[in-house]
Amino acid sequence: MSGKPTGVIILALLQLISSLVAIGLGVLVLAVTLMLPPLFMIIALIPLIIGFIGLILFWGLWTLKGWAWFWTLFFNFIAVILGLLSFSTELSFLLSFGLNLIIVIYLLLPSTRAAFR
Repeated sequence: MSGKPTGVIILALLQLISSLVAIGLGVLVLAVTLMLPPLFMIIALIPLIIGFIGLILFWGLWTLKGWAWFWTLFFNFIAVILGLLSFSTELSFLLSFGLNLIIVIYLLLPSTRAAFR
């Protein structure tokens, strides 16, 4: 084993999956908006940007970079706040919100923080 805590490995892999899904969504939206005015194509940039940022965070988590701890916490905390502001009972929302909340809580544990020092 690489000496990484198991929870950090799981979080990194979840970050990777989430990033790939966001990129896939962005590509799908881009394909749909190709027939629309260019202004609509900007909508596709949002999940693409989020996905590529997520890939960078995945790499940082996987290699235990200190900056990755901060930025993963930052982006997931923002997602939790936005989730609270736009609360929904849809299953996809609840899964996403729950995952973001779990990541924030786990990153704030002293043992997790120590792995990134």
